[in-house]
Amino acid sequence: MKRRKGKSKFYPFLKNTVISYRWAFVFTFGLFPCFFSVLLSQPVNKSPKSEKDLNLPPWIGEFKKLDDEEYEQKKEGWYVTGLPLFGSDPVSGSGAGVLANIFFNGNKTSPSFGYVPYEHLISVGIYQTNRSAKSYYVSWDAPFFLDSPFRLKSYVGFDANQHNQYFGVGKESLSPLSYLERNQREGRTVRNAEYGDFENANQYVSNRGIGREAVSTQRNHEYIFETTYAQFSLDKTVQKVFRIWGGTELSKNIVRRYDGKWTEAKDPITSINVPVVEDTTLVTKDANAGKIIGERGGNINYLRAGIAYDTRDFEPDPDRGWLIEYNINRAEKTIGSDFSYLRHFFQVKNFYQPFPKLFEELVIAQRVALTKVEGNVPFFEYRYLYSIDGPFGGVGGQNTLRGYRTERFVGPVMGFYNIEFRWRFGSVEAFDSLFQFSLVPFYDIANVWDKMKEIKSTDYKHSRGLGLRIVWDQATVILLDYSRSREDSLFYLDIGHTF
Repeated sequence: MKRRKGKSKFYPFLKNTVISYRWAFVFTFGLFPCFFSVLLSQPVNKSPKSEKDLNLPPWIGEFKKLDDEEYEQKKEGWYVTGLPLFGSDPVSGSGAGVLANIFFNGNKTSPSFGYVPYEHLISVGIYQTNRSAKSYYVSWDAPFFLDSPFRLKSYVGFDANQHNQYFGVGKESLSPLSYLERNQREGRTVRNAEYGDFENANQYVSNRGIGREAVSTQRNHEYIFETTYAQFSLDKTVQKVFRIWGGTELSKNIVRRYDGKWTEAKDPITSINVPVVEDTTLVTKDANAGKIIGERGGNINYLRAGIAYDTRDFEPDPDRGWLIEYNINRAEKTIGSDFSYLRHFFQVKNFYQPFPKLFEELVIAQRVALTKVEGNVPFFEYRYLYSIDGPFGGVGGQNTLRGYRTERFVGPVMGFYNIEFRWRFGSVEAFDSLFQFSLVPFYDIANVWDKMKEIKSTDYKHSRGLGLRIVWDQATVILLDYSRSREDSLFYLDIGHTF
């Protein structure tokens, strides 16, 4: 997903968002493993400085320097990594499209050539699935724009999904899956179910009793969502390692529900498909009960600001370094938004080589993140997170908790931790391009809460799996992941690292 992708004075704001954050959670699941990694890691030898290095702009850190082999492999000028795009996600379905990444790397006479992943990246994507999901976008990224400490990013796009998930907000969404056998009131109740069995049971007609109409519950936990959006951000590198940034986003969002729509469901006796209407969906029930707002969509316009400590050596595929970030996203009626609320987002990413001299092809990657949102939040925005690296979805799916369906869990407070062991086991040169291959075992853990004070060290959701990464000409990463959780076994095919 590209986009989806009460008043307070200064002192309460500071108190509620900085002091009362559960730093024990952050330290336990993120900072401690990261600090421990630093103790294990060893300094990486750099090549001696050349005359070009001496002319390096003062805002680019030495830690970003490519090693000699990577420097020689990096292409000059313009090049394209356009490819047919294939994807697989259990919610949006299997799809195909076209992705074109247009890079401009400059040339080796530039002092910064050996330090930046590219000077310009223009991405154009067109993608559709067999479940009617659509994604069209154009993006532009220009780090150190025109040899300055500024970076510009922009996105324009349209996303549509006919099967967005909704299992409630906060603790409600954490409830294990359960169903009635063959969806009948007199059937056996199955708890702690797997998603496939849950779906199969809901394919049967639900008989609501004598004198009441039989209905389908296949779309009870789904809604239709469409968004048209435009994003822009500008950040400035300060003292080589800090990035101060701000941005904005405008979006128009449409929500449609399946209530009363005609469909086909299986007869519980014959298993023959019969025409029925969809029952009242959970989105409608929660909206009628006053639990959520935004059941018809609306315009969401943001202002954003943040600060980051960034020492990653090569941003598209890091071997070492840190990203420590805090940002705020404010939706505000005064700039045309239909809702007003504030999101705080904090994350730490760490990449390190535990044995750089003996086994430099192994990189351990970790991320811990915590987010809190407060105000009049439409239900579909709980799942929408934004970092300095770009937007991604809530807890569940390829971005955060693999092994669970996309955005399976959402709430006012969400936290997650990921660890990957990226072992580069081979490379090949073909068609004037370099392809590098990495095997990636991984483990994910996450939870959601209604309030910050409810954060504790138990009842987390877990998943684990194995992935393959194909890195094309250093800056394009193709991801293939298989993951397993208590609810599901899922396969993902996408572009870019999970984090």
